[in-house]
Amino acid sequence: MAVAAVKRMSGGGIRALVRPTVPAAIRDRLALQQSERLHGFLPLLCILIAGNSLAMAWAILGDLPWWQQVAPPAIITGTCLAVLAVSRIRGKPETAAAARRQHRFAAGIAGALGLVAGFWCINAFTETEQYYCMTAPVFIGIAAIIAATCLLSVPYAAIAAMGTTLAPIVIKLSQYPYDSLRAMSVMLALVSVMQAGVVLSKYRETISTLVLEHRLEQMAQADPLTGLDNRRAFEGALDEALGRGESVLIALADLDGFKPVNDRHGHQAGDAVLIALAARMREAAPEALSVARLGGDEFAILFAAGSDSTPVMEQLSRTLPDPVDFDGVTLSVGASIGTATSPADGASAAALLHAADMRLYAQKALRPDRRRRARAAA
Repeated sequence: MAVAAVKRMSGGGIRALVRPTVPAAIRDRLALQQSERLHGFLPLLCILIAGNSLAMAWAILGDLPWWQQVAPPAIITGTCLAVLAVSRIRGKPETAAAARRQHRFAAGIAGALGLVAGFWCINAFTETEQYYCMTAPVFIGIAAIIAATCLLSVPYAAIAAMGTTLAPIVIKLSQYPYDSLRAMSVMLALVSVMQAGVVLSKYRETISTLVLEHRLEQMAQADPLTGLDNRRAFEGALDEALGRGESVLIALADLDGFKPVNDRHGHQAGDAVLIALAARMREAAPEALSVARLGGDEFAILFAAGSDSTPVMEQLSRTLPDPVDFDGVTLSVGASIGTATSPADGASAAALLHAADMRLYAQKALRPDRRRRARAAA
């Protein structure tokens, strides 16, 4: 069992090295970033690969049958120019799904051209005169390095290009009865593995950077006490929804009786109340665009167009006044809520927040009168 466990750990470690785990939160951003970098390097890659193939064809001119002389560089150059033209016409992918399709296409093209180049190199190596038979492997080695460097942002395309280009050469050289050629095949294989490791290491570094950026963004847009959105995140979501021309509803909530609880029982008790009420708001409005703590004891909820906020408001009216237990002490607060909708109450974030704020304080102003009327009735 111990041996099996070690094997599982070893297998998992190898898989993690070869295919790093990408957290779901950054997958789309990673795909788009990879495509953006690929788009930037693509002209250089296509021009260098096409130029390298033409230079190799010139260097071995006359040593191969005409179809072997012409077809491989024509395929490589034509494909490079076609890919470059299509990429310029279509531009960068706008969605993560399109970016992933581009990556798969890039890996397929890179692998196919690598095989063409690799077998072309074998023919050139065996057919050219002995004193310059190494010309083709040198050119193909240059092509593999170019591909691995320019395709660094799309690791599996880079590895596919390098592997399919060099694998036929490594196999062919290892079959010769000469130690020098076998040593060269071993070195090519080792360099390929090393370069693949560099490519994957850079990929893991990119993933780590994006994870860190995502965490920093979350910290910058989250309230550290309650975990809700902060004012910046709420206003950003509101501006984004209004910018799309959507109708929205915002609800502002201000706690009643929170300051006496905070003053009498201490800040830890006050924090416990805020955390408990924040959880109730999040539970009541799971479909909201944003549930935020704007500061102090003020909260806000943003609803998208067409969503029915009435059940949420009713649930909040029932649950927010429920007592909160803190170290055996029962703490009770109420809440005043004001709402505003667009475009009826305004088309800007400032106008909506002002309208909701006015209604909130109008409701809050009624509460003392209600208490006095209740006492008088009693």
